[in-house]
Amino acid sequence: MNKGVIGLGIWCVDTTYKISELPERGKLEPILDSFQCVGGGPSNVLTNLNSLGFNHPLIAMGLLGKDANALIIKKHCKKNNIQINNFIISSTTPTSQVVCMSEEQKERTFLYYSGANALLDTKHFRLNKLKKKPKILYIGYLSLLGKLDSFDGKQTRLCKVLKQSRKKNLINILDLASNNIPNFQKIIFSALPFTDYLLLNEIEAQLLFKRSIIDSKKRLKKNLLIKLSKNVFQKGLQRAIVIHSPLESLYISKKDFYHSESPKIQKKHIKNAVGAGDAFCAGFIYGVHEDWAIEDTLKKSHAAGSAMMKIDSSSGNLPNIKKL
Repeated sequence: MNKGVIGLGIWCVDTTYKISELPERGKLEPILDSFQCVGGGPSNVLTNLNSLGFNHPLIAMGLLGKDANALIIKKHCKKNNIQINNFIISSTTPTSQVVCMSEEQKERTFLYYSGANALLDTKHFRLNKLKKKPKILYIGYLSLLGKLDSFDGKQTRLCKVLKQSRKKNLINILDLASNNIPNFQKIIFSALPFTDYLLLNEIEAQLLFKRSIIDSKKRLKKNLLIKLSKNVFQKGLQRAIVIHSPLESLYISKKDFYHSESPKIQKKHIKNAVGAGDAFCAGFIYGVHEDWAIEDTLKKSHAAGSAMMKIDSSSGNLPNIKKL
């Protein structure tokens, strides 16, 4: 039986600045603290899986520059038991970077330099180079995948990757970014026929469905989302759509619907809001890989996301999943 997870997509070095609030244009705001780490969906998810005690291959795929930031990413991967021999290195384009402004108790603000990620293409998915086939292909984040997001006819180039993965019986799990671009919905819909699980937060769900899905109490509009999700399955999604928010999550398949509450955390225990969504995704992928019941998978996913909020980091340093 195949074991392990591929993390394909954007890899970058994040610099996070903690501030009280974003300043008005032309005004100054002091930085309270800062830290640097490796970011992007694949890095965060694979790093979290390792931290949670996942004992199967973790395989990095993507494009890096030939620079100091690439060395930071490789060092991080080696520290977290992530295989790096399937990275491709560009000698002409720098590694991607992100500047994150993190306000206390608020959503983060990102400034993203795509760098090498803008050149991501089908050749960076090196499945045929692997001696043993893994079980899951995780891709993050759609709409930031460079040439993979570009269209060849009615389908994006990413679909070629997903088709190849399905031929090898991998489970395709796609993760989204809160990237408000005109063709956001079109890019996602193109990939759905070759996607097993679609993961997204409440902001991305609003972008996908082009309407508000949060009520006045910041809760997900469950009945509306179940109705809207029918269109996602009509477009070809294979197994389920998973929508997660700070308060709860919804798992919607063609036949089933599951709702799970996130553990409540006192504000004084929240050290950081960076990375909770990717920790949730790592917990979900862990459960899918181990064939857990959906209720247990969602519970562990929320526990991982909540644990990340108590840690001053965007990934890693999580308790073993058995202790969550």
